[in-house]
Amino acid sequence: MTTIAYRDGIMASDSGSWGNATHGWAKKLAKGKDGILYGVTGNAAECDAFLSWVNSGYEGEQPVAEKEDENCSSFCVLIAEKDKPIRYRTSRGDETYDAPYYAVGSSVAWGALYAGSTAIVAIEAAREHGSSCVGKVQTISHD
Repeated sequence: MTTIAYRDGIMASDSGSWGNATHGWAKKLAKGKDGILYGVTGNAAECDAFLSWVNSGYEGEQPVAEKEDENCSSFCVLIAEKDKPIRYRTSRGDETYDAPYYAVGSSVAWGALYAGSTAIVAIEAAREHGSSCVGKVQTISHD
């Protein structure tokens, strides 16, 4: 499970990746040409396609999650635009949060953010105390 955290213009994630019985490392964050920060979680192929779309400068059609039952989404995107509400995108569309921080994938990361930690510390806490947050911490920022 991917863990992503955002606070104060910094987005951070773990780097662990699973596929069937294999384990590896993956990039999960990208910064758009307009400065918008993106973090992805879910199906690796769909996540890679979305990050490639961002890194290409938004060329072509935006990859979207396939419609699934109402409690699932094949991939999800955390979107942080400077000085705007945080968005969390699933196959059902965007949910908007007017909050100073947000976390995906770990209640430990949520708790760390609630206690005032940075996004990086939230990922480190989830990595230390969670079972599915592994690998180096990745970061991107608005500045």
